[in-house]
Formats: sequence, C-alpha cells, structure tokens
Amino acid sequence: MQEISVEQLVTTSQHRFARHQVDPAIAPRAWVAGAAAVVENHPRWTGPSPGPQLVCLGPAEELAPLMDGVAALHPRPWRITVEAAAYDALPPGWAHEQATRWDWMLTRDQPAEPTPQVVEVGDRADLEALLDAGNPGSFARSDSPGIEAWLGVVEDDRLVAAGALNRQHDGTGQLRGITVLPSEERRGLGRLVSTALTRRALAGASGTASLGVYTDNAPAIHLYERLGYRTVHTFRSAVLS
Repeated sequence: MQEISVEQLVTTSQHRFARHQVDPAIAPRAWVAGAAAVVENHPRWTGPSPGPQLVCLGPAEELAPLMDGVAALHPRPWRITVEAAAYDALPPGWAHEQATRWDWMLTRDQPAEPTPQVVEVGDRADLEALLDAGNPGSFARSDSPGIEAWLGVVEDDRLVAAGALNRQHDGTGQLRGITVLPSEERRGLGRLVSTALTRRALAGASGTASLGVYTDNAPAIHLYERLGYRTVHTFRSAVLS
C-alpha cells in the first residue's frame, strides 16, 4: 500500500472514473496497491460534505487489503462508493445494508439526431416542481454546484422534461437529474433531453460524456446504450452516518 498524490493517481490510473471524475484540486488523498485505488473524493455536485467520501476502485482481491489498510489510518467515511464486486470485502463499519447499486457509463459517440425542441431551462420557476414530481431523489437541483446548464422541453409554457449537465475538471460532461413529468412519460422526452445533454457534454475538452444510473432502471439503461453509452464500473454507494 502506498499513498500517492491525487494528481499522480489521475494522470496514471487505468481507472477511467479516476481520470474523469476525481478533481486533484479538491480531492485531498489517494492510496494504491497494484491495480486497486482508494481516493478521498469530494464531487462538485454534492456541495459541502459533512465528512470524507471514499471511492474504492479495482479488483476485489487487491482492493480488499488496500481498504483494510486505509481503514486503519483514516477516519470512518461519511459516504462510501466501492466496486460492487468488492462490496463484501469492505472493512467493518464501512458497509451499509441499504447501499444502492449503480452503473457508471461513458460515451465518446456523438448522437446523430439534433434536438431543436430542447432549450435551456435553468431559470424557470417550475424546474423544482418538475423534479419533485418526477424525480424527488435527484442529486441535481436548481441550486446544485457545478452545473453548466439545465436543458429541457417546454410545451404550452409548461416544463415537461429536463436534465442537468455538470462539467468535470477535465472537460467531461456528466448528465444528471434527467426527469420527465409523470403525466408525459412514454413520449420519448427522456431521449430528447438525454440526446441534447450528450451532444453538449461531448463538446468539452475530454470529448467524453458520463452518467450514473441505478442498475434496476432497465429502461434508462437501454436508452443510454442506444445513445452509445457503455458501463465502465458498477458501484455500490451508501451514506454511513
């Protein structure tokens, strides 16, 4: 086990999550052992954290002893994200029975179709009402930090679908909070918003778009795969406090 600078981890890691999602300017510490890495990460979209957030990357057989080593010298994290295959190897006190399971997906493929129906909606008063109705657990809200734009569909002066683009430190565009008004589902509005967000995301310096989706949300995963996204990591995450 070796502690390295976060900048070194980001520039040398084989894990694309580390390269695209970990900002050396705000992530304070990282440890590596073989192909495994643990990094204290503070995502832009969470705002101030009440405690450390750890992301654990790599194969279970190498990640397990690395996590044990970090646990011996690091305070219990407030939030943990770990490769799903290594979840059972978490140190005592790091596991949580309600940990969510989600895929982290990437694409560098430009969606073919333009989406003129999708416009910027970040200044609309009904954005929060849309999120409350269609996606109350969304991590992205109108006042969330790091959001470059909210894009959505407006019909008869009513916001019926929207989603956010969070711009990462390396230029990667991360899709967040994609929401369709429940009464307007099954009309392809989620595809329109996701396509527009992906096209804008890919305009960043890294030429990469990313997103996270719960593994039990099969329709959303199918949609993202049709747009060119592929799963790079499957994680489990939990707030421990």
